[in-house]
Amino acid sequence: MPKTMFKDDGEVGAIHYGHIYTRYNMFIDKPVVGISTKDAEKLKKVNKGDLVIARTSENIDDVMKTVAYLGEKTVVAGGHSTIFRHKENPKYLSYVLNGADYAIKQKNKMARGVKVIELSTADMEKIKIPLPSLQVQEYIVSILDKFDTLVNDIKSGLPKEIEERQKQYEYYRERLLSFKKS
Repeated sequence: MPKTMFKDDGEVGAIHYGHIYTRYNMFIDKPVVGISTKDAEKLKKVNKGDLVIARTSENIDDVMKTVAYLGEKTVVAGGHSTIFRHKENPKYLSYVLNGADYAIKQKNKMARGVKVIELSTADMEKIKIPLPSLQVQEYIVSILDKFDTLVNDIKSGLPKEIEERQKQYEYYRERLLSFKKS
């Protein structure tokens, strides 16, 4: 999917492999670019719950970066990505593939290349990860989502906590440093 396909008024959402590690975190509801319906016919379809995995990158860290597509409308992806359909919790799989040490170590052993790092779909299929029941996956995701919110959400997470502690500090500093006149 060359960038020349991107249209401001594109009818079909498109997940470009380069955006997987530059514009997206681990989950997306809506791609940042669109393309024409005609161009979309030639590309891989991505449905709700599918994982889109970057197969190539300029560095080992970004190869196999994964996003779980959570949107309702079918979108498309291009050639340097792999679409993974499954019956598991997509957020659980994205958390594991993006951050679990055991998955990253396996990926790093199989990645090939110098200037462009690649990982084949066949090699990706060899990566072993634990798959607990869907109920346990959902529980793990709920904990990780809460932690992600705590760390990254400016309204309710760590930045908000820091702001509140700063106000508390200033209040007590003023109380401790203000003396009654005798």
